Amino acid sequence: MTKIYRLLLLGLSFLLLVGLGFYIRQDFSFLLNDFWFTSGLLLLILLSLIDQPHFSKDTNVFVNAVTAAVSLLLVQADNRDFLFWTFLAFIIYLTASSYILMWLRTNPLNEENKAVQLFSRLNRQIGRPEAIFSAFFLWGGIRQFGLASNEFNLLLWFWIIFMILNIPALAKTIEGLFTAIKEKNEKEAIGQIFGVQSKNTFLVKLSEARTEATKVFEFVEFKYSIDNKIRKGLILDVYLLNQQQWIKVLSTPEIDAIFENNDVLKNHTSDLVYKLTKVPDNDYLDRFVGIVSDNSIINKVRFIYNSKVQVSESQLLEINIGKSKVLYQITEGITKIEQLENKNQTGFIIGEAIQLGTWNKEKLRFEQFGWVADINTPIYIASKIEEPKIEPNEFIIGKIPNTNYPVVINKDIAMSHHMAVVGVTGTGKSIFSRNLIRQYLADEDTKVICIDFTGEYIGKFADLNPTKVIDEAVSEQLFKDIDYIEQQIADNYNKDNENSRNKKKEVSEKINTQIEAFLKSENKLSIFELPHVANTSGVLTYTKTFFRLLFHIAKTQNNFGKRICIVLEEAHTVIPEWNFSGVSEKVSQPLLNSIAQIALQGRKYNVGLLVIAQRTANVSKTILTQCNTIVSFQEFDKTSSEFLSNYFGQEISKSLPKLKFRQAIVAGKALKSNVPMIFEVPELDT
Repeated sequence: MTKIYRLLLLGLSFLLLVGLGFYIRQDFSFLLNDFWFTSGLLLLILLSLIDQPHFSKDTNVFVNAVTAAVSLLLVQADNRDFLFWTFLAFIIYLTASSYILMWLRTNPLNEENKAVQLFSRLNRQIGRPEAIFSAFFLWGGIRQFGLASNEFNLLLWFWIIFMILNIPALAKTIEGLFTAIKEKNEKEAIGQIFGVQSKNTFLVKLSEARTEATKVFEFVEFKYSIDNKIRKGLILDVYLLNQQQWIKVLSTPEIDAIFENNDVLKNHTSDLVYKLTKVPDNDYLDRFVGIVSDNSIINKVRFIYNSKVQVSESQLLEINIGKSKVLYQITEGITKIEQLENKNQTGFIIGEAIQLGTWNKEKLRFEQFGWVADINTPIYIASKIEEPKIEPNEFIIGKIPNTNYPVVINKDIAMSHHMAVVGVTGTGKSIFSRNLIRQYLADEDTKVICIDFTGEYIGKFADLNPTKVIDEAVSEQLFKDIDYIEQQIADNYNKDNENSRNKKKEVSEKINTQIEAFLKSENKLSIFELPHVANTSGVLTYTKTFFRLLFHIAKTQNNFGKRICIVLEEAHTVIPEWNFSGVSEKVSQPLLNSIAQIALQGRKYNVGLLVIAQRTANVSKTILTQCNTIVSFQEFDKTSSEFLSNYFGQEISKSLPKLKFRQAIVAGKALKSNVPMIFEVPELDT
């Protein structure tokens, strides 16, 4: 029963009582002088309709008893008969016992001892205002007018109507009747608010009298009785529960803005929901994805997908948290079934998205946001941003899928602090890497040496006129010299002799001359090739010598004023994990040590690495762990996923096997944003 109905019935009961008293007494003296009025029916009405219309507690009983004791003082001394003293004793008992119970009670009643439960429940029945003041009213009327008088009969009929019809319950029935009539008369009313799941999500029980079907994604309007504010809403779900139809309605400022924050309907009954048939043109349903679900945390949001929009992994979402627009990237989708009553079920999809942060348009990066969205907060497809302006030393390697949010790296840091690009064949890894190499070569002070055992780079970079860092004729002679050295050592019980030492010196001088010639030349791109890809000890010795001398020139000659990027294509053939090298660890380890020295100290001497590999499992972890920026295209093997999860984190690493063609995950020092993310490489004409 609402306060409005209770106050209305109180007013009507009071006016009827006053009118009845005036009819009996022909004046208003009874208002102050007659015990039956002041101590009986008036208090009965006040306490039963205003103070405790549903039940009495120990405190209510105490108040009732004290009020009754005060009202007994109005009885004249000559009217204080046996019943008066009986009433007084009864009131004294109620006052004392209820006061003691208030002090003794510390737990819920069902947890108290049996004696406390007995007296408390007894007092709640005999201490109700209907019991106390009905007795006072009847006794006062009989004492003043007599049992057989017309005056008493009028008062008795009033009391009978009040008690038998139970006005508080009648008021609730009348209220429900008016609500039902209102729903029936209002053609646009589809139901009534029954509950609130959060400050912006309402449960509505649909009216059986509605004239048209109710569908998901229709707009509604209603006046919420708590704040008396007219709101717009969107129907998110329609379901059956307890043989009744229900809907879930989302109300947000963005939905209000569709209607320019104006009321569409003129008349509203509080908590009744009306369907809106005329909706302005808008793109809300093209952006709305769902609402935040439970178990969301700062770095990952879970949401109920409820949208017309098709989304997929890597989709960028935005959530308004306070005054900030926080961006999340979808990493997972899970189907769930919720069990309703009476064997009813409802199915839905739970999405998961990791936080990228707020977008800083000046710095072109995501910045972490330090809090989580409220439950049932709406989630939208990320809106577009202004086209970015990048610095000369920056490079846009791609964009967040289906957006124009750029993924920007600092080329200087990517080169100096080393970078790795991994992924299985056919995912776009090689095209991405070659485009990155071209970006490096765009800088005047940069030269690139590609360690390529595939023989592809000469053709792929034909427009740049690449040279071989070691002339082909010289290379063939060097291999013969290395074979000679190994034979001399083998014949000398695996020890150097004078011939092997002289030949080693000769080999070093030839390679050193070739490297210096390239660094001093105008050519910017050079290819280091081998006649075959088998990892024989000769190949490893040849490659090790090349790297050792290249790094020596970097330390002693500072590359003749140039920055050098060494590209390790098919890195497992150059820097294999020792158990994948195909030769003994003793033979392969010196080569790994030479490249590891560049990885550890190359930054100081303007030498950087670009490691390209299909799997991390068979590439030296000594080298990979020195790559401060990693781009990973699709990967399937568990070893690679476990290794990469150390860089990317467990959540986003789960997406590695599901990445599409030209999609990759990036993280690291060269990335302007400090969070891993899924991005899409642009289509390149190769």
